[in-house]
Amino acid sequence: MPSAITGVQDLFTIANHQAGESLFVVNPLTSAVPKTKWERRVIFIPPCLSEDLPSFSHPDTLALLRLWYKSRAVIVAACAGVFWLSNSGLLDGKQVRTHWRLCQRLSDNFPNIKSVDGREVVVDQGDIVTAAGLYAFQYLILHLIARFSGYTLAKKVSDFCLLDLNGRLQAYYNRFYPDFSHGDKLIVKAQQYCASRLRLNVSVLDISGHCHTSERTLLRRFKEATGFTPKQYILQLKVEDAKKSMEQGKISIDEISADLGYSDSSNFIKIFKSISGIPP
Repeated sequence: MPSAITGVQDLFTIANHQAGESLFVVNPLTSAVPKTKWERRVIFIPPCLSEDLPSFSHPDTLALLRLWYKSRAVIVAACAGVFWLSNSGLLDGKQVRTHWRLCQRLSDNFPNIKSVDGREVVVDQGDIVTAAGLYAFQYLILHLIARFSGYTLAKKVSDFCLLDLNGRLQAYYNRFYPDFSHGDKLIVKAQQYCASRLRLNVSVLDISGHCHTSERTLLRRFKEATGFTPKQYILQLKVEDAKKSMEQGKISIDEISADLGYSDSSNFIKIFKSISGIPP
């Protein structure tokens, strides 16, 4: 993303201006470890819009990342850029942030990562710093300014740019989009049935009867296709529906939970928080 590259340069330029001195020098890196004797090197891997995440495995680039890491550079990445680090093995045993739509993919493909969190925006592991989202690089750079030059300067930059220094939880943006691309027509039929009966207490028996299959077969194929049990999937749909209701108008959580079949709103609030990571 060109805007991320120029945005990083702009934010550090603003930091230098606010500090009244040249604290940060930004240069493109296209080769081996720079010979310049900097006090501390930070290597920034920008986000990208590519869906071809397995391509983040060019051997020469991965070798450079490991070389920079061994040279005691701090390596930072945002959004899908973290897949470069995961492919290089530099995320093993570490906590990681990435875009909420990529969390499960990262976690499944790289089990040696300690944890992948879709709730927070930035996590600092010392020599590795990762951030979520395409434009989370703004909060990542503010974090680096605070880390290397102090909170006061980072606050000046955030105020000047009208950015929230503390950031906003990624959980506020996390949405559930049903996946129908798995190729199992029976489960697509089951998913459509769940969505059409969202305000009713649908059981696995109801779904399997609608799909003319056994409960055991439905459970197995549903989990294989969606990653959820039918009950978990329905809860995801209900929480997503509640989010839309809250965004579209002034309606109370009591009304929303009642509309989704809950007589006790406190029960739905617990479900909402357990799934989304934040209260309604």
